[in-house]
Amino acid sequence: MVGRSFSLKCLRFLPPLNLRENFCRNPNNDPGGPWCYTTDPNVRAEECGIPQCSEVCMTCNGEDYQGKMDHTESGKECQRWDSVRPHKHHFQPKKYRDKDLKDNYCRNPDNRLRPWCYTMDPKTPWEYCNITVCGKDSDPSEDADVNITTSCVQGKGTDYRGTMNVTPEGVTCQRWDSQFPHNHSFLPQNFKCK
Repeated sequence: MVGRSFSLKCLRFLPPLNLRENFCRNPNNDPGGPWCYTTDPNVRAEECGIPQCSEVCMTCNGEDYQGKMDHTESGKECQRWDSVRPHKHHFQPKKYRDKDLKDNYCRNPDNRLRPWCYTMDPKTPWEYCNITVCGKDSDPSEDADVNITTSCVQGKGTDYRGTMNVTPEGVTCQRWDSQFPHNHSFLPQNFKCK
């Protein structure tokens, strides 16, 4: 995909739009982001080309956080992910390419409560990082609110709820509740939170 950078628009809890109409969505967590089946019988599905948000805050547990926080919540400097000093670990960037383990930035490669990092303090192997949750002031471990975007995508775009319904090539998206011109298994009733 082409590099994307736009301002993040986090919205506080809105009803999920599910697989309604013919809006671009990412029901299968595709790494390319939101996509749709097309109305062109010769083109089954295409990515929608929705721009990537610039993440200065995190959603849910921050698994998709790609910001540049490089200190822990107690102020300790983070250890580079490609280094095993002072703490030996198995999260090497070349081994975990899809986890964005760049430099010494806080990340959540193993689905913990929130982003964390190994520290440069030999006595403290790792700590959580203090990263703002998009659109909410409460504890990041709470999942009561769903933070969604409508004009850009975060990470893989699974929380995108905008109304884009045309591919970058100008092809109109097929409705999710339709099996024409393409049969598919992404039926709205089976993907209520997508």
